[in-house]
Amino acid sequence: MTRKLILGLFLGLSFLSAFAQQTTTTPAADAMKTPTPEVASYSTFAPSDMWEIGFSAGYAAMEGAIPYDPSFGVGLHVRKALDHIFSLRLDGNYLATKGTAAGSDSYPATYDSGKNIIKWDSPLYNLSAEIVIAINNSRLDAGIRKISPYVLAGAGGAYSDTKLTYTDGTTATLQPGGRLTSNYVPYAEAGVGVAFRVSDKFNIGIEEKLSRIFGKRADVVDGHAARGQDIFSYTNIRFNFNVGGGKGSTKTLPLWWVGQADKINADIAELKARPKFDPTDTDGDGVPDMWDLEKDTPAGAKVDTHGVALDSDGDGIPDYKDKEPFSPPGYKVDANGVAMVPKPSYVTETDVDRIVSGKLAQWDASKSSMTMKGGVSDWFLPMIHFDFNKATIKESDFGNLRNIANVLKSNPALKVVVTGYTDRVSSESYNQTLSYKRAEMAVDHLVKKEGVDRSRLVVNYKGEEDVLVNTKSADYMNRRVEFKVATSETEMAAPSREMKMKKHKGNKNAGF
Repeated sequence: MTRKLILGLFLGLSFLSAFAQQTTTTPAADAMKTPTPEVASYSTFAPSDMWEIGFSAGYAAMEGAIPYDPSFGVGLHVRKALDHIFSLRLDGNYLATKGTAAGSDSYPATYDSGKNIIKWDSPLYNLSAEIVIAINNSRLDAGIRKISPYVLAGAGGAYSDTKLTYTDGTTATLQPGGRLTSNYVPYAEAGVGVAFRVSDKFNIGIEEKLSRIFGKRADVVDGHAARGQDIFSYTNIRFNFNVGGGKGSTKTLPLWWVGQADKINADIAELKARPKFDPTDTDGDGVPDMWDLEKDTPAGAKVDTHGVALDSDGDGIPDYKDKEPFSPPGYKVDANGVAMVPKPSYVTETDVDRIVSGKLAQWDASKSSMTMKGGVSDWFLPMIHFDFNKATIKESDFGNLRNIANVLKSNPALKVVVTGYTDRVSSESYNQTLSYKRAEMAVDHLVKKEGVDRSRLVVNYKGEEDVLVNTKSADYMNRRVEFKVATSETEMAAPSREMKMKKHKGNKNAGF
């Protein structure tokens, strides 16, 4: 009766929890937050998850012909998810089963004719493979489960070395040979349990498991054959630990804790968070108003990627008004942007030496750049852009890189800083590596394709810093490499940990 009450309690608790609200719900806006180091978010419907290992302790009994005595059991297990519902568990236990005849009763020994049993002791060492089914994870609501009820079924083998005590005080052991062919017995089992998640690394479970023995030894584990097959049970508390995750890990909790629709809900939240695209371009300069910093640029004026009219020589007069867009550096300009260069009536060799010496004095030889205001350090140089999660130079940018190479070849003393950037998708450390690779690819193109000396290029990278468009979504304008004349910049070392490129999919028209 006691065992029936225990089994009924387990079944009721498990099935009630299967239909209760047991998820940690999170608003859609929170679905794309940076994951905690202990539990990483995932981007597939079958992510890599952690393993579960644990140990158990509890109440063991062998139900046969001779009444059993309460005894204990201990065990170890390892469990791995097959999907969100099914998992495979390997479970090994030691069960100290035993029994004593009630009062003055005794039972005839099966293999010792004429002797009656008053006590038996049969420790079991068993190992089983089990399929565990999470009852409540067929629901599609989002979040991490707090409670995981389950049922299980499996099969295994046990080693049983039964010792008998007879009414005459003698003892015997059911050994292979004259009495039995083997001490090993096969069995099939079924069980029910429920686990309670304490943290992302630890949970506690309560479980009831019944195992039915088969074979020649199936009804004589207690030394007396009467019921057909003996049944042993194990009612236990389980202490379970999730392993394989940690800081920087991409593994999730074991999948029986994770809602099946988490990935769908996260993708929907990310789409809702994206800014609505407004193609309005008031001044018709090719840069939509939502990104245009100068919405009233005159028609036909060339602009940069911010929609601001170009001022190639940095003299304060935009190119569309400048009659000399590339004025020589170091001279004041008139209202038309023309440099006011003095024209001596007669220039001697001494004058030339003086002029050249004066210009050279304005250069910082250690930095190979001009320090005077309005000099080449303020020149506009084009930037290039990249596809989502790529560092490959696009053919449409070959012309821009050729122009940068021509500037370097025309100014042998110049150095150029090449700075890589990314959008704000993915982790900060990953974006640092991606921006570094973009800068390296631009430098490699200038050196190998355009013949620029590598020593004249200074690699910098800033990851997701200094975005042009303030959004956390994948934005084409933010995925870029910028070029500027070097002043005091130095080469940045490569990131300490390089990361492999991940594959991303999306709408090509949205910049992916």
